[in-house]
Amino acid sequence: MQKKIDCLSDAEIRAAQQETNLYRLYDGDGLYLLITPSGGKWWRFKYRFNRKDKSLALGTYPEAGIEDARRSRDAAKELLAQGFDPSEIRKREKARDKADRLESARIPSVRATFDGKIEIWKGNNTMRLTLDEARFIGTLLANITR
Repeated sequence: MQKKIDCLSDAEIRAAQQETNLYRLYDGDGLYLLITPSGGKWWRFKYRFNRKDKSLALGTYPEAGIEDARRSRDAAKELLAQGFDPSEIRKREKARDKADRLESARIPSVRATFDGKIEIWKGNNTMRLTLDEARFIGTLLANITR
C-alpha cells in the first residue's frame, strides 16, 4: 500500500536548500522535486512502464512552477493510462523536430534586400548577388535545364 504524501507548497519549495547530496521533495502521484548540490531544482515524474522504473524530466523550478509540473504529470499519466510511454513519445517528438529543422536547412531560400541585392542562403551559407548577377545565374540555369 502506498503511503499518503502531502502536496508541496510553493513556500516549501523556495525554502529548500542545497545539501552535499541529491535529495528529493515528493509531491505525490510520482511527482518530485530533485534538489542538486549546486542548488538546481528539477521536476521529475517517476513511473513504471513494462515493469521498468523510469523518470521523466518536467522542467526546472522556478521556470516551471508547481502547477505546471502537476499538469505535465497528469498529461504523462494520461498517456500511461492509454498504454503509451511518455519518454518514448518525447524522444519521437524531438527526433521529428530535429528532422524538420534539418530539412528546412537543406532548402535554399531567396530574398531581396533593401539595398537592391539578392540573398540566397541554405543552412549557414549565404550568397549575396546584385540583380544583374542573379539574372545571369538565372539565365545559366535555364540554359542548363533545357
